[in-house]
Amino acid sequence: MAASSSHKSKTLQLIKCFCGCSDMTVAEVQRIYTLTNSVHQTLLDSAAAMLLRRYLELQRASDKNKTEQYLDIYEKCAEFLQEEQRTFTQDEINELCVLGLAYDLEQDLTRRTRNGQASEIKLGLYRIQGKCRNEIEASSDFQDFRNAILAKMRRIPK
Repeated sequence: MAASSSHKSKTLQLIKCFCGCSDMTVAEVQRIYTLTNSVHQTLLDSAAAMLLRRYLELQRASDKNKTEQYLDIYEKCAEFLQEEQRTFTQDEINELCVLGLAYDLEQDLTRRTRNGQASEIKLGLYRIQGKCRNEIEASSDFQDFRNAILAKMRRIPK
């Protein structure tokens, strides 16, 4: 990606993502920072969610922490919710359990799956996402992520 354009005299400022793998415009960083006012909006935005994931990965010392596990579960539920024609079985529940799904949520989803109603299964997946979203919001990791974006923006020359 070019840092400037021959048609413009103004230079386009780029900022590295947390892991340094990609460049983002100042406007994109500011947009994502604004989204972080809401965990829900952050998780719905693919670029913001990816940046959160990269941030969490860089902060990790060894195993995934709870916040990363909640993010994994949230995203897996979103994937299941996207697949309208999918038959939801114990295999999908097991996938969520491997990611760290809490026992009470597993039991609730199992009950809903046995019922066989697609609407009940969707409600169960939304319930899991809500729980994950609340846990991410309550974590210090999310506030640290928000502060790290703010620190990046403060280093941008005016």
